[in-house]
Amino acid sequence: MATTISVFNNKGGVGKTSIIWNLAVSLADKDHNVLLIDFDPQCNLSIACLGDQEFSELLESSDEHPFGETVKAFALPYIQQNRMGDVFTFSPKTEPQTGTLHLVPGDFWLNTFSDILNVGTDVISGSGLYRFILPELIAQQAAQNNDIEYDYVLIDLPPSFNTLVRSALYCSDYFLVPCTPDLFSAYCVGLIGEMLPSFIRDWEQGKERYLEGNPRDNTISQKGMPKFGGWVFNGFDTRRRDGIKREVGADAEHHRSINRSIEHEMIPQLRRINAYDAVPGFVEIEPVAGIEDLNVMAPDSIIQNVPIRYLSEYRPTNALRGRGQWAQNQIDLMNEMADEYDNLAQYIIDNF
Repeated sequence: MATTISVFNNKGGVGKTSIIWNLAVSLADKDHNVLLIDFDPQCNLSIACLGDQEFSELLESSDEHPFGETVKAFALPYIQQNRMGDVFTFSPKTEPQTGTLHLVPGDFWLNTFSDILNVGTDVISGSGLYRFILPELIAQQAAQNNDIEYDYVLIDLPPSFNTLVRSALYCSDYFLVPCTPDLFSAYCVGLIGEMLPSFIRDWEQGKERYLEGNPRDNTISQKGMPKFGGWVFNGFDTRRRDGIKREVGADAEHHRSINRSIEHEMIPQLRRINAYDAVPGFVEIEPVAGIEDLNVMAPDSIIQNVPIRYLSEYRPTNALRGRGQWAQNQIDLMNEMADEYDNLAQYIIDNF
């Protein structure tokens, strides 16, 4: 059975899309089968993996595919007609060297879908719990369509606490929280600790009501138990002193501030969840990965649809660089960050 992981923070601009994409590549390159689900209405993950023009074509409806070839093709028939729709998966432009990596593309329509989902009617009443586990149903259908057993399902999410986020978290075994070195990251981490217990209380109420009439349903009984898998420090700067890289002063202080918020606000609140252990014993307050600020390399990676670990093999985009090749220090940083994503992937393999 696949392990489902949401990459989530209610704060925008923390690098969720880049992290989930590069993490998926590292997991696949360790010979695992990985499914990406783009559940963010901004669809940045789909554009990064497939290309802007290619993704735009998948949004178009046709006689053969009236809902396009995105997540909408499954979700809309399910919501409107109570039937399973179609699940379309695509390989990224730059494929991993081993393993398998597939993507279920997102859709701007997800903004509308988030308004359709109703916590009171669907979750708390127990009458529409399956509406809130669509990522799970999509993953099951993708595995069946491709005759493959996925080892990991990674879900990209919008920066909010909306119903899309609830839906993905209810489907997830674990969630990772990316944070950046700024004043708001520590505050937002505390909000996650505050909000998640209320999400779980709602699910537990609905699950109890639902299982009274459906005691043999093994799907719903196993969902709604997302565990904190750790946080990722992303976008910080370093300086080399005595041959050792160290975070610059301000970023190091933000690092410490997030640690304090994780230790004193987030984890204690998550431990108040009674339905299951939301904080596994292997989780520490230090980040599980540190991704440095990649400067122009990050947007170049998106534009060229090439993950960081392979970017040095491609010429830089002239519009961004104005030169014909990467500088050696840039190549060194790409390689270091590729190793960091590999370490994060191994952490997940060993613990999740």
